[in-house]
Amino acid sequence: MTPEIMARIFDPFFTTKFTGRGLGLAAVLGIVRGHKGALKVYSEAGRGSTFKILLPCLIGATSSSTLVPAKVPDWQGNGTILVVDDEETVRATVARMLQVLGFKVLLANNGEDGLQQFREHTQLIAAVLLDLTMPRLDGEATFREMRRVNPNVRAVLMSGFNEQDAISRFVGKGLAGFVQKPFRLSELRDTLRRVLG
Repeated sequence: MTPEIMARIFDPFFTTKFTGRGLGLAAVLGIVRGHKGALKVYSEAGRGSTFKILLPCLIGATSSSTLVPAKVPDWQGNGTILVVDDEETVRATVARMLQVLGFKVLLANNGEDGLQQFREHTQLIAAVLLDLTMPRLDGEATFREMRRVNPNVRAVLMSGFNEQDAISRFVGKGLAGFVQKPFRLSELRDTLRRVLG
């Protein structure tokens, strides 16, 4: 990268590619900082780039043989949750979490697909888990269109950005909740319990 590009790579929405991208590195930086870490970047134009993630070490780490297995959640939901995210691994992971919590799951890989599924299954959907940054139709536009179909849609935003930055465009628009990626099963459970009552 040139020095000019390198100076901007963590800016939200900065991209050298097509519109609708540019949040990946900003999200990564937010996640790393959320874990009290840092990122170092080394780059030479025409030669490549190296990213180093520095995280604090765990004091008093336990061996894997002493880890306690995860408990079954103490709250079970019911109904159908629509998960809208353009990353396959995120969709698969969140679907497994939701199934453990007792939900049925519908999956969509972008905002347009999510909106179509929402229109087709509005009466079945208890809540929507919605990614902020997606190609074709981002989370904000998808949520706006879903509210036209059902003004009472319960949508929970999922993002690697911190909550304040992620939901700033949703203030006063009826967003039901927020979970910061990556999140644990317990965090998702607590959010859905609060959103669904």
